[in-house]
Amino acid sequence: MVLCIVAMVVFSVLSLGSAKYRPYAREAIRCVFKNMTFSPCDAKLEQKIKGKVTAKLLRFPALARVFYRNFRIISWAFTISFFASLAYTVYAFYNYFAYGTCEPGEVCPLNWFGIFVMKFEKFLIYAVPILIVIIAVYSVVSHFHQRNRSASS
Repeated sequence: MVLCIVAMVVFSVLSLGSAKYRPYAREAIRCVFKNMTFSPCDAKLEQKIKGKVTAKLLRFPALARVFYRNFRIISWAFTISFFASLAYTVYAFYNYFAYGTCEPGEVCPLNWFGIFVMKFEKFLIYAVPILIVIIAVYSVVSHFHQRNRSASS
């Protein structure tokens, strides 16, 4: 379950550029929506990822064994680091929009982008989260609509 959330974000981005990751993205999105609706996740995404990574690590049997046995701990570590880096990125963008620098008192490499961003600052700050919420609500409603339609058939 933990890996589904991170996999949804990562594979959704990767699937934009490569068709190889699209089945994983679909499965991760399905798993996250099932978890959001408190349904059991029938997707075996974690087992697939665990098997593929372990197969790649079989050149080093000891490392593959450690990874296979401690997969849950490793997936939690990756999930925590993913959300920590995401939080710090949001913090840096907030500082950039509010103060014009990524970290107050330091030089920010995004300053060349500042002219464009400052013109559309209010749009970016308010419209993007609203758009994300609208997409999430639409997805959940359509999922329940499909579920009710299939149950009545």
